[in-house]
Amino acid sequence: MFLRAKHKLKRGGVLKSSWVFMRSVPGSLLEMVCPACCEVCHQELLAGSDIICSECWAVLREGLLSSACPVCGLPAGPYELIDGVCHRCHNTRPVVSRVIRVGGYEDVLRSLILSFKFRGQSRLDRFWGGMMASAMMGDRLLDDIDILVPVPLHWRRFLTRGYNQSELLVREITRELKRQGILKPVSYDLLRVRNTRPQVSLSASARKGNLKGAFAARPDANFQGKHICLVDDVTTTGTTLKVAGHALKRAGARRISAVVLTVAKD
Repeated sequence: MFLRAKHKLKRGGVLKSSWVFMRSVPGSLLEMVCPACCEVCHQELLAGSDIICSECWAVLREGLLSSACPVCGLPAGPYELIDGVCHRCHNTRPVVSRVIRVGGYEDVLRSLILSFKFRGQSRLDRFWGGMMASAMMGDRLLDDIDILVPVPLHWRRFLTRGYNQSELLVREITRELKRQGILKPVSYDLLRVRNTRPQVSLSASARKGNLKGAFAARPDANFQGKHICLVDDVTTTGTTLKVAGHALKRAGARRISAVVLTVAKD
């Protein structure tokens, strides 16, 4: 085994030979050589542990239990709600009428989201998909949702990143829901028809113009009279969800909801 790896190294196949070697190492031995570490604090994990340590789990749970406005998803204590919604959403009729979130954008949750979205850690999709499915199962609107729709990436952005995190999330959400006996179809008929600048680099006012005309439904999409649930990772001003929701409404959707990992303040 070592001779074969050495031979391939001489031929310049460094990555390939390393992969061959790692695949040939038993799991227990591999953990001794490269022990699993917490994704957040990098503390060594016990064999068979999750992706984060017990200390980080304790912090994460606090964020999961924090309350939020059911319409916009922003943090809101019980005394900040008017008729069940925050002052920002009171007496409004938003395009996206319900935002289901996993937790608040802080501490451990924030660190894990940044790893998933910007540091190439697509392997966190199952962890986050399970979390989102749990949040949905705890929401009274789940039974009314007809179709899950991931927020699409433009193909140019997809080539740069290598994956669409929303598509990874919706795959894992449906996998977990199916395990619980809940079947929800997924549609990929919402398209990103215009390549836009990243929203994170723009002001709140500039984001609206940046996304104008960015989404469209396929002509043969069957959204008529449906309650659509958009799936995305993070929403800040809500512009992406709003513009995508408008495109779905034009295609005949009855109602738009969304499930996200978190809602970040602008």
